Amino acid sequence: MKSYYITGIILSRENIGEKDRLIIFLTRERGKLKAVARGSRKISSKLAGSLEPINVVRGWINIGKTFDIVKGVEVLKTFPTIRKDLDKYLAASKILEFTELIVQENDDGEKFFKLLIGVITALDRYDTNIDSLLRFFWINIISLAGYKLRLNRCICGKESISYFSPSLGGVICRDCILKTDDTMVVSDKSIELLREYEDMKLSEAIVKDVPPIVGKELDDILERFRLYHTGIKLKSEEVTL
Repeated sequence: MKSYYITGIILSRENIGEKDRLIIFLTRERGKLKAVARGSRKISSKLAGSLEPINVVRGWINIGKTFDIVKGVEVLKTFPTIRKDLDKYLAASKILEFTELIVQENDDGEKFFKLLIGVITALDRYDTNIDSLLRFFWINIISLAGYKLRLNRCICGKESISYFSPSLGGVICRDCILKTDDTMVVSDKSIELLREYEDMKLSEAIVKDVPPIVGKELDDILERFRLYHTGIKLKSEEVTL
């Protein structure tokens, strides 16, 4: 039987049948991958404790007819701090769920994999600004998926902008607000910060401090933009503390 190795982070899993699980990986080599872990729901299974969401694993996979089969895994990282901290765990849940939904199985997964590993590692390792880290993630993953925000000028070419339209892809000027019905008034500071986040390194996002009022505006802009262009509503965002 033909087989291959992967390095991947487990995005989710679901029970199938009485003993098996379907595991969703984001891998460096093959992008998003679905594979069945046979018998992994048995307490005696060698795979039982290894196939937890968030775990980074080295996996040995056999090629199957409908789904490929997980034959063995080596756990590389488990991110214990995220599992113990509710705020971090909820943030990680949003990140994993969105990644699973936005990445398609035929996508080149390496860039998505590097982004995801970087953000999850930072969330686990540092006493980070979670909101800032999430903004960094949203901007970068929607850009990788082909939905880059337009932040420098209006669609008509004017650089004098004070509004934002998700449907028109970014900032717009006063003369263009009647072209859409989803116009948002935005502050110069928010646009300035969004431009910064587009070029920001992960190490900078970890410590970036944004005033709460401006932060709320940034989060509203990013949420409306990604909802309009991806249509993805997250179950994990329904959980509130």
